[in-house]
Amino acid sequence: MDQTVSDISKLVYRKAEGGKFRWVTVSVLMLAIGMILHLVSPSVAGFTPNWMIATYCVAILLTKPTYRQCLGICMIAALMEVFTSKSAFPYGDFASEFAGAYIAGFFAHSMPEMKIGRFSMRPSLCGFITTLVSGFVFVSILTWVLRMPSAVYLYAMLPMVGLVAVGNAFITPFLYFPARRLLSSASGKEKSKEEPDSDHSGLLLQASGDGIIEVEHLTYCYPRGERPALEDVNLSVKKGDFTVLTGPNGAGKTTLLMSLVGAVPHYFGGVMHGMVFVDGKATTQSRVADLAYHIGVILSDYDAQIVTMTVGEEMAFSLGNSGFPRNEIIRRTEDALEKVHLKGLENHLISDLSGGQRQRLVIASVLAEEPDVLVFDEPTSALDPEGIQSFYRLLGNLNREFGITVIVADHHLGEVLPYANRFVLIDKGHILETGAPEKVMKFMFNYGIYSEAVPDLYKIQLQLEKKNIYFKEKFLNLDTARRAVSHSIEGSHLQ
Repeated sequence: MDQTVSDISKLVYRKAEGGKFRWVTVSVLMLAIGMILHLVSPSVAGFTPNWMIATYCVAILLTKPTYRQCLGICMIAALMEVFTSKSAFPYGDFASEFAGAYIAGFFAHSMPEMKIGRFSMRPSLCGFITTLVSGFVFVSILTWVLRMPSAVYLYAMLPMVGLVAVGNAFITPFLYFPARRLLSSASGKEKSKEEPDSDHSGLLLQASGDGIIEVEHLTYCYPRGERPALEDVNLSVKKGDFTVLTGPNGAGKTTLLMSLVGAVPHYFGGVMHGMVFVDGKATTQSRVADLAYHIGVILSDYDAQIVTMTVGEEMAFSLGNSGFPRNEIIRRTEDALEKVHLKGLENHLISDLSGGQRQRLVIASVLAEEPDVLVFDEPTSALDPEGIQSFYRLLGNLNREFGITVIVADHHLGEVLPYANRFVLIDKGHILETGAPEKVMKFMFNYGIYSEAVPDLYKIQLQLEKKNIYFKEKFLNLDTARRAVSHSIEGSHLQ
């Protein structure tokens, strides 16, 4: 039976950096190091350490993958050994590393910690026993295949295996401890066994509000972060909102956006307190891929999200990866391209598109998945003033005509002002003010918090108000400013 959590603010979630594929990243890096060392390491009196075994032991000890994943790591190691081995029968590596995978996995999951003083013996023992077992299997197969004399097997090959195992008992910790320091936990200290990745699968988590996104008491610290990037953040986004996050560089805007899509904490790791709910589901109980069905993300470097040559191929690529059939791909492609005014350009080369058109193509590829929410992280940083205005006209149309919820982190408040119904001011990881755009901008102006982002036209009105000169309408753009001044003069509303 699921356990109900009554106080979300006390909920803690810890995650290793790199998410569920961290073991892949670390293993690839360590095996690459092992390959290089294997190729350049000289032999001393016929003795060479088995760098591949030592490096995959390090990877497995650091990331604690499942036994099946351990086997995958070691099969890759075996394949690399086959291509570089000088042995008469290199294919024996597949059987030997099969055994090595389970030995290393046993040390990672089941072997109790053993220390001499402050020095952990686990890397040494893992390197020694894994090499001993793997080497025994390999030389046994080699002896059988080549029909070698038993005397050679007993008095030459087995002792050599023992010698290599002793060597690996020294080089495995030599590699392990520096690597562990590089993968230190969020507090800057090494991740201890007492702080494993959290598991919220047995908890009953419910949002207190009815917004499509509910952020409740969110505090988050990156791995190796000296202070929280977000602290006790509460935010509710209703369906159909056009919300703008603003604040100085480093305020926490991007971190907050990444928490909405699950990248914080699933990919970036770290320690999270509180919770983020997307369409009623806790992000810690959802996969990033599942959250992508609800939230589409467009990064500031939108070109990095383009992977094909033509407009049509780009649309088909994203939809094909999601498993849609051909008819559905065609339908969704046409609908999405029409929404961003790129219909008819399916056969155009992406390299021939303007920067604004490429950005709209990325939006279309995300829209084709039909998410409920679009999230943009500083989308106008590479656009000229005309491009910024065109971009926000497009977003305003998607929001008002199609009911898509939009969340944008940006500094260009004047251009987004006609379309947003809500501003959120963030500074130093805290939400300082939220509400109607004019309310938040007035707060920014009065308290001098990122006031340089307040549009000049609205600043003029706020300065006039300090002199007790008021207008019925807000100076949100030139048209409203002219109208406000004209009405005040005509109707003697100017005080």
